[in-house]
Amino acid sequence: MASEIKTSEKNLFDTGGVIDNKWILIERIGKGGMGEVFRAHQLNLNRDVAIKVISENILQDSEENPEEVANAVKRLQREVQTMAQVRHSNVLQIYDYGSVNVRRKNGTEQVQYIAMEYVPGDTFRYTMSEEGFDEETELLADWLEHYFLPVLDGLEAIHANGIVHRDIKPENILMDGDTPKIGDFGLARSPKLKAVSNSWDVKGTMPYMAPEQFADFRKAGVPADIYALGKILYEAIRGKLDQKTVPFKTVALKDPDLSFLKAMDGIIRKATDERRHQRYQTVSEFRRAIRNALKSMREEERRSQNHVGVPAYVRWLWTSIVIVLLAVGGMTTYHLMDRDSVPGKAILTNAEVSDEDNNTGMPDPEKLPLRWRGEDGREMVLINGSEFGPGFYTDSTLVTFHHYVGFLNEVSDTLKVTDGVVKNNGDIWIYLSDGSAASDQIFYQNSRFHLRDVEWASRPVVRVTWLGAKAFAHNYGERLPTFSEWQLLSRKLPIIPVPLTPPGAASNDGMHSRMPMETATENGQQPKPEGAQVVFKEWLTENADSLSLGRVVEWSTDNNHLTKRYPWEGFYDVGFRTVMDVSKNTPLVKDELVN
Repeated sequence: MASEIKTSEKNLFDTGGVIDNKWILIERIGKGGMGEVFRAHQLNLNRDVAIKVISENILQDSEENPEEVANAVKRLQREVQTMAQVRHSNVLQIYDYGSVNVRRKNGTEQVQYIAMEYVPGDTFRYTMSEEGFDEETELLADWLEHYFLPVLDGLEAIHANGIVHRDIKPENILMDGDTPKIGDFGLARSPKLKAVSNSWDVKGTMPYMAPEQFADFRKAGVPADIYALGKILYEAIRGKLDQKTVPFKTVALKDPDLSFLKAMDGIIRKATDERRHQRYQTVSEFRRAIRNALKSMREEERRSQNHVGVPAYVRWLWTSIVIVLLAVGGMTTYHLMDRDSVPGKAILTNAEVSDEDNNTGMPDPEKLPLRWRGEDGREMVLINGSEFGPGFYTDSTLVTFHHYVGFLNEVSDTLKVTDGVVKNNGDIWIYLSDGSAASDQIFYQNSRFHLRDVEWASRPVVRVTWLGAKAFAHNYGERLPTFSEWQLLSRKLPIIPVPLTPPGAASNDGMHSRMPMETATENGQQPKPEGAQVVFKEWLTENADSLSLGRVVEWSTDNNHLTKRYPWEGFYDVGFRTVMDVSKNTPLVKDELVN
C-alpha cells in the first residue's frame, strides 16, 4: 500500500522529505515535464541514490484517453522490472520502484518513484570537445575506444532486454570517473504518448531524434537509438550541434580528407539515414563498422611508419646488405653441416640461445591484458598468458541467444530457412522448431531472426550445431576451443553447470541435476526435454585447424566426458564458447580498455 506524504503545491516533493520511510530527499537535481529527480540518501543501506518521481496527474494530461492511465502505470512497472534485470557496467542500475500518495489541497495524488544508482560526475558531453576532434584522428580513436564503444556495449545490453531507450543524448549518459553509464531510460516516455504532445516532449532532444520518432513515438525502435548514436558520433568529430543543424536529417562530414574520416563519414551517413531500414539494425553491426575503421587506421599507420622518412638510396643499400648477409649465412650453414662430425666443435642447443636471438615476435605474456573484448562485443579473458607461452583468450561465459540472433541477422543474406532449419550453403547451423519447448526461443519472420521472450536473451543459446558454432566464431575472427584448451580454461574460470530451466520454473534438484544426452533423431534434433533441468555441455573441436570434426564435453564434478557428435546435430543441452589466439598482432593494452 502506498504511503502518504504532505508536500507543497509548487513541487511534487520538497527537499528534506522522506519517501517510504527510507529515502531522505537531499536536493533536487533535475526537473522535466513528467516529474523530478532528487539526490536522496537511503537510510537502511547508508548510501546516496537518485530518485525519479513521476506524477500520475501528468500521465493523465499526456494520454489521449484518461482510462489508459492505469494501463500506462502497469506498463511502466513492467518496464522498470525488466530494466532492473540489466546488469552492465555501462548502464545505470535500478534499485527500487514504488508509489506514494501526495496530499494536495484538491485531494491526493499518486506518484510513482524509481530509485537508481547515483552518479555525481559529469555527463558524456564532458568527454567531447565543443569544436570537435576534426582531423585529430588519434584523439578521436582514443575517444571511440575509451568512451563511445562502452556506450554501445551498455545500449546493447538494454536492447537485449527488449528495451528501446528513445532518448539517447550526451546529457543522458553519466560519467562515473572514466566509465560512461547510460541513464534516463526514457521512463517518462515509456507509456503510450503522442509523438509531440507538448514542447517538453522534444525540447533538448530533437537534434538526436529519428524522423519516425517525431512522426509517431510508438514507431521508435532500435534504429531510432542507432540514429541518436550516429548524431553523437557526428558532433564528436565536427563539434556540438547548434540551432543551424536541421533535425531529422542524415548528417555527413564535410569533405573528409583522411581515409579514417572518410570511413567515419560512411558510418555516420548509414547510422543517421532518414530511412530506418537503411540504418544499422543492431548495435553489434554499428560497433563492427567502427572497429573495422579503427583497425584499418592502425594498419595504415604501421605501413606509413615503415616507409616514411627513408630515402630510396638507403633502402637500396639495406637491400644489398641483406642479400650479402643471406649469401654469407647460407655458405656458413653449408660448411657447418659438412663439418658437424668434427671433434671439438661446439654446437649450440636451443637452451643456450639468448632470448634476443630466439625472438619470435610474439608479445610478452606479462604485458598482455588479462581481459579483452572480442569483435562480437563479448568479454574474453586470458588463459595461461604468463605460464605456458602467450596463451589464448576465451569467452568468460557461453554465447547467448542475444549474440547468436545478432550474428544470424548480420549474415542473413547468406542463409536459407526451410522447415525450421537454418542452412548456409547446405550446412545446418541451427534448428528453430515451433516454440513448444521452452528453449525454442529463436524464430524467423519478415526476413529477420527474433527472440520469443527477452528473458532468454542472456541465456546460453542452444540447438546450434557444431557447424553453426564454428561459423559464429569464424565470423568474429575466433574459433572453437580444443579439449586441452577447455581443460585449461575450466581450471581458471568458474565453469559451473547452468540449468536450462524456463524463467520462473521450479527446480527439482538444484544446480547439479542433469538430463542424460539422448540419441539424436534422423534430422539431427534431440528430443525435447519434458520440464527437466538440463546441464549445459559445450561444443569443442578436435584441433585448432579441424574442419569438420565436432566434440561435446560434459561438465562433471569428478571428470569430463568427451563425446563424438556429428557436426550437423543440434541439442537442447549443448552450448558453446569461442577462443582467440594470441598473436604478434595482439595490441599490448591495459585492462582499463575492457570495462
